[in-house]
Amino acid sequence: MIKDNKVIKYFLYAIGEIILVVIGILIALSINNSNELKKTRIAEKVYLKEIKSDLIQDTLLLSQVIKDHKWRIAQLMSQDTTIDFIFEEIIGKLPKVEGVSQLEYIFFTDRKFRPKIGTYNSMISEGKSNIISNRELFSNIQNIYELRVQNIITIGEDVLNRSIQLRNKYAYEIKYGDFGSPIKITDKRILADFYISSRLLNYYTRQSVLLKKDITELIEQIDNEYHSIE
Repeated sequence: MIKDNKVIKYFLYAIGEIILVVIGILIALSINNSNELKKTRIAEKVYLKEIKSDLIQDTLLLSQVIKDHKWRIAQLMSQDTTIDFIFEEIIGKLPKVEGVSQLEYIFFTDRKFRPKIGTYNSMISEGKSNIISNRELFSNIQNIYELRVQNIITIGEDVLNRSIQLRNKYAYEIKYGDFGSPIKITDKRILADFYISSRLLNYYTRQSVLLKKDITELIEQIDNEYHSIE
């Protein structure tokens, strides 16, 4: 009986030791997971902060693009009163122009939207897209960068290519044409090209305004998420 009692005591002691070891392991795992989660949240905040900074720069650039192209639309309309200025409720009023001193100014522009996408591309290429815990927010960021921004870039290339084509097409008129100052154009060929260009510029400007609005809203979402992360 004495021996049996000792065996039972040793058995209970062994079970107790095992339980203590298991508890210790669980505590260690819990602490490790907590530390890893903390590191992940810190990294998430870094990404959100940098993406927000990039998007703010994008809104500033879009403001310049919108301003530049509204001025060009106003110039085109000063030469052709038949040009329709559509979507004024989105784009806003055009600036007043006194006229154009050089024909080349109407045809050519290199002002286009070049987004800052380094942080987003880095996050995707490193396989860290899951680091943003709010999946709806990530989906909104992804939509801006992979759909909306790419669409604007494509339209901007079309606008620039159109400008280059017209400058080449009317190289003689630009260099030798006597249009006076300010310019007053009556050549129907040029006016027809103006009309087509104005509609493309109008579309580009409208899309730029809408993108800027959506980016501004996204910045607010990112800011709210950033401050909610402990």
